[in-house]
Amino acid sequence: MKLRTRALATLGLLAGMFGAAGLLGAAPAWAHPLGNFTVNRYSGIELSPGTVRVHYVLDMAEIPTYQEQPNIDANGDGTVTTAERQAWADRKAPELLAHIALSVGGRPVGLRVIGDAMRFRPGQGGLPILRFAADFTGALPRTGSLSYRDSNYADHIGWQEITASSANGVAIARVSVPANSVSNELLAYPVDLLSSPLKVHMATLSFGPGVSTVGGNADATGKTVSGAPVASGGSFALLVQWKLTPLVLAVSLLLAFAFGGIHALGPGHGKTIMAAYLVGRGAKRRQVAAVGLAVSLMHTASVLILGVVALVLFREFPTERVYPYLGLATGLVVVGLGTALLITRVRARRRGVDPWHGHSHPHVPERELVTVGAASAASVHEHASVHEHHEEEHLHSDERTGHDHGHDHGHGQVQVPLDRPLSSRGLAALAVSGGLLPSPTALVVLTSAVSFHRLGYGLGLIAAFSMGLATALILVGSVAIRARSLMSKRLGGTVTAVLPLISAAVILGVGAFLTLRAIFQL
Repeated sequence: MKLRTRALATLGLLAGMFGAAGLLGAAPAWAHPLGNFTVNRYSGIELSPGTVRVHYVLDMAEIPTYQEQPNIDANGDGTVTTAERQAWADRKAPELLAHIALSVGGRPVGLRVIGDAMRFRPGQGGLPILRFAADFTGALPRTGSLSYRDSNYADHIGWQEITASSANGVAIARVSVPANSVSNELLAYPVDLLSSPLKVHMATLSFGPGVSTVGGNADATGKTVSGAPVASGGSFALLVQWKLTPLVLAVSLLLAFAFGGIHALGPGHGKTIMAAYLVGRGAKRRQVAAVGLAVSLMHTASVLILGVVALVLFREFPTERVYPYLGLATGLVVVGLGTALLITRVRARRRGVDPWHGHSHPHVPERELVTVGAASAASVHEHASVHEHHEEEHLHSDERTGHDHGHDHGHGQVQVPLDRPLSSRGLAALAVSGGLLPSPTALVVLTSAVSFHRLGYGLGLIAAFSMGLATALILVGSVAIRARSLMSKRLGGTVTAVLPLISAAVILGVGAFLTLRAIFQL
């Protein structure tokens, strides 16, 4: 009951602080719908008699835009003028054109730039989003087979789309791409494709004289989104822009803590892994705090390290390409964690050891143990060093033997778990599973803090965010252990004796999924 009260109080506090964040936010926060790291490309191919035109659009999310800004702000004064934007666009257009290949019948078609422009749009955390557009044109024969390839930003994640159409006097056939853009040229992305964005970098078609025709059918239609409102993440990023006073500083740190807790309750951060491991290992509630703290420290460290990569080493190590490797490392660690736990529990069952009790039972009545000497008692059970019980159980002690024993120590019931500290390897594995993959929003906060020259404040927000994340994980772990305790009392040994094996299998399955997903993202 006390745990339930504390859990409800914690959730109420988080909910109240989150509500305050909504009231205190000066403006709605919008994030790029495809993520803060994406570089998105669109090519619109249009054929007319004797001419091909390519309308090329580049849509950069917050982090790539921040990385590009030193090249845009030529004089480094922190302000990008209209002249600087146009000068950058004039340089960028031929740079992009160099990585575009258009050929007819296997022969390259020379393209030239006929126009370009760039502008900023508001993004998350006060950071801008960059949109660039250029038009390229070249000469075409009367008929032929056209091939197009866009190799720009091949090492970046993001939306890649190509369309093809023709004007009067040109008929096209056998087109591999649609005629109309499903994203409105990267202005409104289809909601149902956000989780699996288009990745089209090549197009082929045949053309010749005739009535104007259109390309193939679009791959998707329906609801679109031009920006993704993010309640907790966006508001969290907005904290960097607040005018600081002692009161605002205190409130912003509390809100960052709340955002971390709410973020932890969403998908990810190893909640399932942590809960399954703690249940399978038979951990105590007080050990959960160590796990939460370790995850918090790991998350903070990963944000800082990835921040250095994003802000300093991004040319050598594109930030968005680091994430799949971090995901792979996380998956492999989780697989190892599940495998070790599974092997331990299988071996324990084969030896006849109670997996929740830590030792076997020779079925000797307690009254006979009382008459045995202390050394003999220790050799049978060794309870004085390894056998402990739930806090709810009433312990009794035989002073003559030093043998502590809990009530209901029968052999038809599943026994309570060992109360040993988590090993350093187990603690490190749980920290990696929950904290190695940093929140992109936390990285946006760090980037925004650097942009606004508030690095110390940004680091404080990230630390508070990580502590909130840890608190939520501690709550989840405590609930899992409490649920395990209730199951052991109500369901008896038949069901709960296999819980450690089930927990190990769950961890192993999650680890395999994370590993495979990361491999496909590489």
